[in-house]
Amino acid sequence: MTAYNGELDALSGRSEAAAIADIAVQGIEPHVIEPGVLATVPDGQGGVKVITTDEYAATPRRAKATRSVLDATSFVEYTNRHGLPGTEVFAHSPSSTVVAVIDSHAGAEKDAGWQGHRVMLNLEQTIPWKAWTKYDGAWFTQAEFAEFIEQRAVDVKTPSHADLLELAQHFEAKKSADFTSSERMDNGQVQFQYTEKVGAKAGQKGQLEIPKDILLVLKPYVGGVPYHVYANFRYRLSGGELRLGYVLVRPQDILDAAFADIVTEIREGRTEKFADKDKSDVVVHEGIEYPIFLGKP
Repeated sequence: MTAYNGELDALSGRSEAAAIADIAVQGIEPHVIEPGVLATVPDGQGGVKVITTDEYAATPRRAKATRSVLDATSFVEYTNRHGLPGTEVFAHSPSSTVVAVIDSHAGAEKDAGWQGHRVMLNLEQTIPWKAWTKYDGAWFTQAEFAEFIEQRAVDVKTPSHADLLELAQHFEAKKSADFTSSERMDNGQVQFQYTEKVGAKAGQKGQLEIPKDILLVLKPYVGGVPYHVYANFRYRLSGGELRLGYVLVRPQDILDAAFADIVTEIREGRTEKFADKDKSDVVVHEGIEYPIFLGKP
């Protein structure tokens, strides 16, 4: 009894019941609940705690991962590699994402999945697409517009590359001219009347024509296919100054169509077809056999 009282004295500031519990718990041995997975051990506060031993096992009990890929090919290959009977795919157009929940639910009256293994296709817009949409509806000075056209001429199908660069050079050369009027011609182009204001040609009159619209060839998404996009030229005359710009024709519709085509590619696969009859079609990747839902998981 003396030794026992000594132990209680050493545990100053605590109740007799707590002291007895602390002494008793020292005799608790680790107890395996599920061999190699879960065990109970003393928690140091008079009780027990459950711990997982996964980190000591050769493999985890279940797959758990969140992966991110940038194109449909990688998404399909990953999903087909890891897919399970309960795998589900969700396509969300507003955020340009497609998510495959590898360990989702297989269906009614079947075991539910943990939903901890996913792969996400994060579609990124291309640099040309972002460049043209950034200034959609904006106004440029002649010099600014000439610089923009020169930088992005490679994206334009019509007018020709040479004609477009020539137009940009005209804008640059006439940046100090006084523009007095504009007239839409029978071919749809707009003709501007101007008068030179400086230099040896001061007072000389001239004309400058711009097309009604231009046809662009743009890939909305990295790894996607190109689309035709029309841009209508805009102009504004004020106090002899000419401002220029463009308006893309229904760019959101094209973006939605590009996303829908990528979802179709994920479902059905993608095959490269060649106009040359001597070249055989090339299967880029197969499709997936898992259900695709519109929305987020």
